[in-house]
Amino acid sequence: LGESRAHGQPLHVLAFAGGDVILPCSFNISDNTDFPTVEWSKEGLKPDVVFLYRDGCEAYEMKNPAFDYRTSLIVKELKDGNISLRISNVQVSDTGKYQCLIFQKNAIRKVTKVELVVGMSTNVHFHIGNSAVNCVVHQPES
Repeated sequence: LGESRAHGQPLHVLAFAGGDVILPCSFNISDNTDFPTVEWSKEGLKPDVVFLYRDGCEAYEMKNPAFDYRTSLIVKELKDGNISLRISNVQVSDTGKYQCLIFQKNAIRKVTKVELVVGMSTNVHFHIGNSAVNCVVHQPES
């Protein structure tokens, strides 16, 4: 079985709690190959699978319950080889290192690593004279 892995530093993505975020991953699609199995996982999570796409649809049996109904692929872009992961209703606990594995013919063909940092978003209201001012302060978790 052949195996190839991506080297170098993970991509860094910043998100804010309560919003959505996309973790990038793609591959060169060709007409000669079947669409691969795609596994997104999070380091240190048990079970570590946050999204599994196999045989043309999502497989749920290995998915971590913390990510139920919150992870998806961008279906209309799959044909272009875009297998980026969308996480909805991002939580501070989602911070961490993720990896996108692409399996073709039962061999790992590509690994993409992404580090997600989730910060809190705080609304601050104060008054100056007769005017109300609304500020939004974004502070990444340390």
